[in-house]
Amino acid sequence: MPDTTILLLSGGGHTGANVLAAIGTRRSTTRLIATTDVTDEPTLFAFDQVYLAPNLRADAASFERRLLDVMALEKPDLVVPCRDDDVRFLSALKSRRPDLGRAFLCGAPAVAEVVSDKWLSFEFAKRYGLPFAQSFRCEPGQNIDDMAAFIDSAGLPLVCKPRDGSDSRGITLITSAAQARQAIQRPDHVLQEYLGNAAAVRAYVEAVRSTGVPLFHSFEGNKRSIQIMIGPDSTTAYVFCTRNEPTGRNARRVSIDSDSAARAIGVRCAAAFADAGWYGPMNIQCQPDVNGELKIHEFNARFTGATAARKHLGMDELAITLKRFCGVTIEACEAGSGVGTCTTAREGLAARAVATVTRETLMVNGVWSKRATL
Repeated sequence: MPDTTILLLSGGGHTGANVLAAIGTRRSTTRLIATTDVTDEPTLFAFDQVYLAPNLRADAASFERRLLDVMALEKPDLVVPCRDDDVRFLSALKSRRPDLGRAFLCGAPAVAEVVSDKWLSFEFAKRYGLPFAQSFRCEPGQNIDDMAAFIDSAGLPLVCKPRDGSDSRGITLITSAAQARQAIQRPDHVLQEYLGNAAAVRAYVEAVRSTGVPLFHSFEGNKRSIQIMIGPDSTTAYVFCTRNEPTGRNARRVSIDSDSAARAIGVRCAAAFADAGWYGPMNIQCQPDVNGELKIHEFNARFTGATAARKHLGMDELAITLKRFCGVTIEACEAGSGVGTCTTAREGLAARAVATVTRETLMVNGVWSKRATL
């Protein structure tokens, strides 16, 4: 009978699916449950129990009431946030309810605010001497001369990002000073140094002017990703670096990154975030600048969509997390799985579905249990 209960917030999303895949069949001592605000995601029904909850962003108070009810019923040993909104909410709740917060895989609310805000991320990095993309805060009334000085330093193109954003939503490439003058008037945005091949962007823009806009296009290339874990004793549990390369519109290759510069950034970030009061996972997104220096452009304080891929590459994050935070040892990876024997993992889409009656059970009852279907 499982004696450790793990609760995933937003368990049906991409990160939740990766946590499930990373644990795999090693569930003899763990019970996996989830909250969700959707009912049609097939991943949900691989959990042992699922609780329907209000959308956190739309109604935080109702979500909190539902979560507290679930926690009172389930008494989870570990609560894992799977979305950026979950991280910020759970950190704030931890500060208000320390009696419950011991089970939360997160740290200080001030750090959660830092990683969810691109401008605060830049200021945090500057305070700790971490290499971060040059940044400029956008707001109505910003000084044009200050913007011009920023362009002189960072060059063109620039990246305009919402301060509080995820999944690349609302991001635009700024390729001229005229566009930058408009961008700096956008409230709650930042301009960021473009980390990548600026010449390729300029050539692409010229090609668009002469030949038209391709139906599908992206400037996402080989991403440099660093995943760290800060244990409950503030020590670094691991630093793991990968290169994530798109191989198709919905596929990518994740490979071990042996570059010492990436690992050095991970070690420094772990020390900085531990000093600031963070516990749990932290993802650091990097790219080299025009001079080849690796710089950070984003933090994410959670597991990610590459968690399962990292397990295949030998970094068993869930096993380490359960050992460090719950004192629980789960089984070794499945025999013959190849885990830890490869340097590259591949990801891609596969068709999935859920039976209508299963979905309706969750919609009508607000809860679904695997036991009830056996």
